[in-house]
Amino acid sequence: MKKLQDVKTQYLQDMEKNQYYKNIDELEQAWGMAVKFYKKEYQPILLKSGNHKLNKNIIIWDIPEVVTCKGCCPSCYALKASRIYKNTRIMRACHYAILLQALNNKNKYNYLLKYMSCEIQKHVLIYKNPILRLHGAGDIFNNDYLQLILNIVNKNKNISIYTYTKQLDNNTIDNINETYKNFNIIKSMPCVNNQYYINYGGMDYLQDLKNKLEKDNQKCFICSYGIKEGVTCGVNCTACLHCSNVLFLKH
Repeated sequence: MKKLQDVKTQYLQDMEKNQYYKNIDELEQAWGMAVKFYKKEYQPILLKSGNHKLNKNIIIWDIPEVVTCKGCCPSCYALKASRIYKNTRIMRACHYAILLQALNNKNKYNYLLKYMSCEIQKHVLIYKNPILRLHGAGDIFNNDYLQLILNIVNKNKNISIYTYTKQLDNNTIDNINETYKNFNIIKSMPCVNNQYYINYGGMDYLQDLKNKLEKDNQKCFICSYGIKEGVTCGVNCTACLHCSNVLFLKH
């Protein structure tokens, strides 16, 4: 187990990977909030409702983009919010600090697992068919974090949970999706014949990729958001809850 100061050093070094997380005062504030969280002096709402695209029964867990990803995707939509909104930067940085501290300390790990599960179950009391989306921003940055996610999934089997990732290989994703019935991982980089493809683009690209995947006996779905009017995620489109190959129109 690392000393807390060493974990903080790692946190500050990691945050340097994102050009919008350069303000040391913001990073110090976010770190301090995470420390207070584990001292039980700060009780934030970690899981929040999303944007107009998502139904109100969907809550989101965000962490810093780029910092937790293999690289910066072209036209990454999560970057815009970090560039514009100070509070968004601090919130995502705080979540990352909370994670790093939990992954380095068993007591903090158990506290975070219990805290997030309590938030999820409060959501269950409010909404019918509640859904948790992991990572409107960010990704699964290491195996320890993946295990934390799977523990959350196991403790909350009465809620549907989904996420997207470029970090995990396709076989690992398939195995996880088969094992955990209330958890679905969408492949941000689906693979056909050892060739990887990005899962968003123009309509011609999406249709061509869909054909490739289905020819390879992989189920595929093109998200109807931006294609059909009146589409709301979690209401009249639930592909992300059960399909690992979901393709998105770039918009």
